[in-house]
Amino acid sequence: MHNPVLVTGAFGQVGKRVTEILLSRGRTVVATDLRTDAAAAVAWDPAGAGELHTVFADLLDREAIAELVGEHRPAAIVHLAAMFSPASYRNPRLARRINVGGTENLVRAARALPEPPMLLFASSAAVYGSRNPHRYPERITPDTPVAPIDQYGEDKVLAENVIAGSGLPYALLRLGGVLSPDTTAGINRDHLVLIRATPGDNRLHAVDARDVATAFANGVDRRDTIAGKVLLIGGDDSYLHTHRDVEDAMFDAVGLGRLGPGASLPGDPADDGGWAFTGWFDTTESQALLDFQQHSWPDTVAWVAAAQPRFRRAALRLAGPLLRPVLRTALAVQRRVERRGPYADPWTLIAARYGPSVLAGGVPADSA
Repeated sequence: MHNPVLVTGAFGQVGKRVTEILLSRGRTVVATDLRTDAAAAVAWDPAGAGELHTVFADLLDREAIAELVGEHRPAAIVHLAAMFSPASYRNPRLARRINVGGTENLVRAARALPEPPMLLFASSAAVYGSRNPHRYPERITPDTPVAPIDQYGEDKVLAENVIAGSGLPYALLRLGGVLSPDTTAGINRDHLVLIRATPGDNRLHAVDARDVATAFANGVDRRDTIAGKVLLIGGDDSYLHTHRDVEDAMFDAVGLGRLGPGASLPGDPADDGGWAFTGWFDTTESQALLDFQQHSWPDTVAWVAAAQPRFRRAALRLAGPLLRPVLRTALAVQRRVERRGPYADPWTLIAARYGPSVLAGGVPADSA
């Protein structure tokens, strides 16, 4: 019998799917997350002989995490829990405590075990910061230097450093733009700010949430081959798009239809700081080791479309020809009110909206 696998953030879009995969393979899973209404609404669909233990715990509670890890003695930890951007922009100090301090608490508890568990960490393309495709047309590799431009990317770099220096066996999985039906369901005003801020021609390497879950689940069983590695988790080459293409595909999937190039500003080819993440990943090594790319871009778009309420999608299809011009006009007016120039300049807009502490270096290093 295998020791359990501990999954943090187990009720999120990746966590609930990796938990189900592990259960289907007969693994015992300790699923932990904050106790929230959203977590309570998750309906598990465990097919297989696995055993599920649900434990609600706060990563900031050092004693609770030590007790959780000490009691279950996991063979592997899939660490997905985090405060993500753009929510993190509203409280970057709290995000630093969760993303870095919470990781320190988990690592401290894991190091106290007699048999050190494998720690698989969900990092992000945000560690690479602003990626100007005109200056850096090559794909990102595991050896590409990190250069976070925002607080969230900096949090991920700091958390990676905690893990890499822990003495535990580990793998750092840096994720591209994860997509699922949960993505469109969870869009709020903060997400809309991020969408408007991002250059339309910004490269975005998307990936299906089901494939991300497969990468983590396979990583649990491949400790010896991935230990110590940085692995880039993006979809196959059908997922190489621009931000505008991905956004329009999602709008089309929900029924609204594509807004087209006029809905976004371009990035400035001469400004290395005027772009958002992500670039496009070289996934050759990660795919060879984790064998996770099971879906194509049309599969993901169809999955999102099929999950939409039929009536709402049909209503948007009918109203789309009227709504799209209105939205394009509203976006153009908003850009004029904000006095934005010919280029997107995303971090100026984001810092003006949330304050300078959302940028890298804006939160003191000891805030965790």
